[in-house]
Amino acid sequence: MRFLKISQLIILSQVAIFLASCGEYENNTITVYVSADEQIARKVIGDFTSKTGIEVAWVGDTEASKTTGLVTRLRREVSRPVADVFWSSENIGTIHLAQEGVLASCSSTLTDAWPEQFRDQSGYWFAFSPRARVIAYDPKVTKVEEMPLYWWDYSSAAMADPRFGTTGTHLAVMAADADRFESFALALSGTPLLGGNSATVQAVIDGTAKYAMTDSDDVHAAVARGASVAMFLPRHFKGQGGGTLLIPNTVSMIEGCEHPEEAMQFIHFLLSDHVATLLAKSSSKNIPLQKKVAKQFPELLVHDPLQVDFIAAANRRNKTVENVMQVLKETSAE
Repeated sequence: MRFLKISQLIILSQVAIFLASCGEYENNTITVYVSADEQIARKVIGDFTSKTGIEVAWVGDTEASKTTGLVTRLRREVSRPVADVFWSSENIGTIHLAQEGVLASCSSTLTDAWPEQFRDQSGYWFAFSPRARVIAYDPKVTKVEEMPLYWWDYSSAAMADPRFGTTGTHLAVMAADADRFESFALALSGTPLLGGNSATVQAVIDGTAKYAMTDSDDVHAAVARGASVAMFLPRHFKGQGGGTLLIPNTVSMIEGCEHPEEAMQFIHFLLSDHVATLLAKSSSKNIPLQKKVAKQFPELLVHDPLQVDFIAAANRRNKTVENVMQVLKETSAE
């Protein structure tokens, strides 16, 4: 047997050290699927890494298929999970994943104390920092006093394709009132259907739509750019708990993920006052759920939001969207 030269031993030892350091790095890196806006996600993830030292490899999605594309990917990967955490900008897709066994049940002092209305009873997901469903309008064209008071009167408003994102969620929630929703859905004929909520706001800015069904963060972003646009918060019905809909972010751990301890740290971070404050100060101006943080942002609070059974809404979402798309298809063919 020939002995290795000292130079060869040095090279081999350096390779071994390099590989070991790579393994250490990989073991300290979690994978997060994110459907929140990229600019916000980068800031939150950067703060998390600075605080914990845990690196995050994150995967985003496009505006047109936001959330929906990642939900499909998580289903496809269920037998061999790639992601450790799913941070969704809405909750219906997350509820579906929980029902399908894609998500892991989580329990800690923080998550167990999270308000019941903002968490899954079995710990599969946790809601935080919602945004409101609003009507976008141009205040130079329409006076706020002229705005219809109820969502049911906005069937002609531009809206995003309901097969993706929060529009489908909103329609599924509205469908709880079967009689009024049937009339609303039938009146959707000729409704401009666009690629995303930001596109509906742009339609109002461009003057191609008088109203747009959208999310508050898209209006805030347009206002920050100097656009002539404002938001109005219609009600769903007169009584207590009948205001506009709030759609929360959700965070959940993936069943069978590789880094459950680090994933739980990320979940705790998203539920922290720090992130609630960061999101409230961001361009999206998300609504903080924590009372201590909410006191700092009274202008963001929505008084008397709609009381919702999101599980029931999730169960009827696909059928609701299918029916709406059929109405739009039939009217476009006439």
